[in-house]
Amino acid sequence: MSIRRHFRIKSLQFLYAQYLSKIDSKKVEKNMLDSIEGLHNLYVSLLYFILEIRKKAFFLYKTNTSSKKNKEKDIHFMKNLAYNSVIVILSKNKYLMKYPIKKFFKKIFFEKKDEYIFISFLQKMQKLSSTHQKFYQKPCNSFEEEKKFLIRYYEDFIITDEKIIECVEDFYIINGQEDLNIAHTMVCNTLKFIKHSTTSDFKLYNIYKNDENKKFLINLYRNTIFHRDEFNHLISNTSNNWDINRIAKIDLIILQMAICEFLYFPNIPPKATINEYIEITKIFCMEKSKIFVNGILDHIFKLLNKQNKIVKMGKGLM
Repeated sequence: MSIRRHFRIKSLQFLYAQYLSKIDSKKVEKNMLDSIEGLHNLYVSLLYFILEIRKKAFFLYKTNTSSKKNKEKDIHFMKNLAYNSVIVILSKNKYLMKYPIKKFFKKIFFEKKDEYIFISFLQKMQKLSSTHQKFYQKPCNSFEEEKKFLIRYYEDFIITDEKIIECVEDFYIINGQEDLNIAHTMVCNTLKFIKHSTTSDFKLYNIYKNDENKKFLINLYRNTIFHRDEFNHLISNTSNNWDINRIAKIDLIILQMAICEFLYFPNIPPKATINEYIEITKIFCMEKSKIFVNGILDHIFKLLNKQNKIVKMGKGLM
């Protein structure tokens, strides 16, 4: 899922929450921005978690290399984590080292990491297919092999870890699993970015990216609320004067947000807007809602376009 779609969903959730609670929109907006900040903290916590895993692997490697009970292939597995060059570069990142990460890490994950989070590497290994096991049990001989190993490890061992999912869902009141999925994507993108020549001052993933994403989120939320009556009037007229109160509230907010993008976001093509909200409808609404929302948005776009009310920058509207 793209960050923009995630932000659209965030806005939808908090617009719906504001409708249900009737709380002042500014207070709800602050909660929304706090949730985005929480997502960033989650992302950084997961990076920190990788560093903790390396420490654990290093300890296991040192204490088990002398034991005849351990097979050489299992030793390779622990060594590939303990001496992973990508993690070494990550551990030197200035931003990560300065970030007050331990506070967030302890909030999100259990403090007794060894007992709950660091389940035996080898026990987890046994649950993988024989093909996957062979991949992990061979030594890495280049930087690219180390990177491939780490990303595969993250996908197989961390993303699917039920305890991590449980910790995050307990910590996040709204949308924990979805935030976790986005944070995992950010972590994987960070690992992919790191090269052998990457220096310690490389920038971590910025969810606000030059403040563009933050402005998008705030403007979408505020404009949808401010122009709500205008949008409802359009929806009512386009839906054959169907009473607005008969439209499911989540469907109505999705329509309002899409119209908001038609009229107040000149850099976003209407086709992209329609496609995005149809995808969001598939997540949150009933099957018939997708058809309803698609039909209304198509009619409203044509009406606004005919009235020359849609002004878009770029090569074309669609």
